Amino acid sequence: MDDPIKFFEDQKIIAVIRANEHADAEAIAKALIDGGIKILEITPNIPQYTKLIESLSKQEGILVGFGSAVDGEQAHRAISAGARYVSSHYTDKNIFTVCKNNNVVVIQGAATVNEAMEAYHLGVDLVKIYPVNFLGEAPYVGRLRRSFPFLKLIPSGGVNLENFLDYLKVGSTACVIGRSLCDKSLIRAHQWPEITERAKQFVQKLEFLKVPR
Repeated sequence: MDDPIKFFEDQKIIAVIRANEHADAEAIAKALIDGGIKILEITPNIPQYTKLIESLSKQEGILVGFGSAVDGEQAHRAISAGARYVSSHYTDKNIFTVCKNNNVVVIQGAATVNEAMEAYHLGVDLVKIYPVNFLGEAPYVGRLRRSFPFLKLIPSGGVNLENFLDYLKVGSTACVIGRSLCDKSLIRAHQWPEITERAKQFVQKLEFLKVPR
């Protein structure tokens, strides 16, 4: 894909994969893809996470990124493995520089207006509002969008099937979704079909929003 930002705008769903076993992470990724999700965010707690990024990045039509980055070196390893974007929970100039030097999308976190604007002025592509469930949820994101309509915002933290569309309706570029897709109990029980079903439910809700009314 030539324009990852447009892919975020089109797909809207960023699925975060966390797992203590590499095989579980592979199974989660397959279940999510089977459910129609095309943006996968790999986290550093997965053993051999660079290997997973490398294999997923070879799949057609899938955008693979690296989440919860804490430093530039970690970001560089993920990019070298094939990550097309790097996300962190806060604004970090070293991570930002590594991303820009390697021509990948950079997503960095903000909680306040000042932090969001600092990220924007730094040149961050997408600003992650985190943890949005403690900040005022969709109304807070909507207020930020009304005041600063040029910001591309991605809420993260507590986004679920019930409030997912609320965030999109107030102007979020996309949403980060983790536990609502694959919580720990499903992973422990290897309930991959349930993860696929949850993915399908999110995708179906998104299609409902896209239908002209």
